[in-house]
Amino acid sequence: MPLSLSAEADLQWLCSSVGLSLIVASTFVLYAAAITVYRLTWHPLADFPGPRIARATYLYELWFDVILKGRFTREVSRLHEIYGPIVRINPDEIHFNDPSFVDTIYAHGRARARRDKAPHYLAGMPWCRPKASFGTADHDHHRLRRAPISKYFSRSRILKFEGLFHENTKRLCDKLLSYGDEPFEVAAAFSCLTTDTLVSYCFGHGLGNLDRPGWKPTFKGTIDNITSLSYLCRYFKLLAGLADWMPLYVCRCISSDVGSLVGMIRVTIPQLVIRAGKTYRSDGHLTFPQAILESNLPPSEKVPKRLISETTAVVLGGTHSVSMVLSIITYHLLANPNLLERLRTELKATLSEGDGQPTWVTLEKLPYLSAIVLEGLRLMYGVASRIPVVVPDEELVYQVPSEYSSASKQARTCYKIPRGTVIGISAYAVHMNPTLFPNPSHFLPDRWFDEQGQRNRSLERHLLSFSKGNRQCVGMQLANCELYIATANLALRVWPQMSLYRTTIEDVEYDHDQLLSVPKAGSKGVRVVMH
Repeated sequence: MPLSLSAEADLQWLCSSVGLSLIVASTFVLYAAAITVYRLTWHPLADFPGPRIARATYLYELWFDVILKGRFTREVSRLHEIYGPIVRINPDEIHFNDPSFVDTIYAHGRARARRDKAPHYLAGMPWCRPKASFGTADHDHHRLRRAPISKYFSRSRILKFEGLFHENTKRLCDKLLSYGDEPFEVAAAFSCLTTDTLVSYCFGHGLGNLDRPGWKPTFKGTIDNITSLSYLCRYFKLLAGLADWMPLYVCRCISSDVGSLVGMIRVTIPQLVIRAGKTYRSDGHLTFPQAILESNLPPSEKVPKRLISETTAVVLGGTHSVSMVLSIITYHLLANPNLLERLRTELKATLSEGDGQPTWVTLEKLPYLSAIVLEGLRLMYGVASRIPVVVPDEELVYQVPSEYSSASKQARTCYKIPRGTVIGISAYAVHMNPTLFPNPSHFLPDRWFDEQGQRNRSLERHLLSFSKGNRQCVGMQLANCELYIATANLALRVWPQMSLYRTTIEDVEYDHDQLLSVPKAGSKGVRVVMH
């Protein structure tokens, strides 16, 4: 029976559709095959060691970071055990596990050496890319944007505001001591301190977190939500773009994580910027937005979107990390009373010799307090995953250390790294290095002393909690000021009246990362009770 005209037309359409689909699918398969062959054979990094799947595709990295939730850093450590100190971990990136090469990677001490941020890395931080200095890829552009911010967070300027740090720490201690016997997560309390201190320093007024009952709200929950989305944004870049134009209520319906992130960027931060941009601090000093507006940056760098992005990056980076370090220190000192008593003895001796509250400068000179702070920073890692950079102008040479050269899969002893290669090393790899830090997972403040009992400055140069080089954390001095003053006051006033509550070492140990270090799934953090 012959087909009708309509049936014949439908058949032709079906055949053409199937044919087109086959053409598209075949083209994609051929393209993927060609890219794979190129990456494995002709790519400039083709000769570098690493598993074939990692050298051929980003799917290997995606599997560990997205599907297995932030476990690629651990997987990279495993790869180094197999392939040696230099491994190609994705088609375009080389990762090192050699602390002696850190200064070369980040051009530490070489201000003019160019190091661009890797675009793949920045894709995971849409909240500060590309307007904030932290999210600026180009070396020279970053240097331009960073200049007024570095001045604002300089050590000399923070010393002028040291009274603010003492005042807020005292208020935190008073609130903790008057708190009831109900268990709470100590990181929430520390987040109240760091948030109020940073916002007061930058905008001339706090958010009142230390004055309200309980330990909420702070930026802690929002930051936790933001970092949990970082890897999704890195591999699925359209997500960040969609969030830019979707109404806030739609973002909240999709996910509370997305809603909190978008709400912070669109509402909370702009309100801070607008208020601070119109009025001076009560003490006459510039607010953070004013410091940018009155700098010698070109007008294009002073637009509202820039101020909002820069402020967002400062708030995110300047509140959460310090509270994490204080939480780690709290756990280990409460779990090891002998360490706390040794610290208190040192602090009491300092108080007896001085007149009133010891200054930050005085506290920095105390060896055991410094060791406690350094060990807390080491086990917090800063950004636990790698911070990869692009080397655009140099062909670096890496000499494999002799202890690796005999490894079965480390056949070569010297590698020339082509210009434009993405390279990096994770703080986790360095801080867990058993040669530098014996028993690296243990909290051992004495490791920061040399054989003569003095501070081991040569060991301190391996601390990567604030990164290194031209991209080093701009808020390092502010963080150190908070850590020294808070640790000293908590040790003298609060920790003797505090006990751990249903908290184990697994609640502070690194399990995986979402940019920052995260403990095991289901952890409720370091919980304590006052008595």
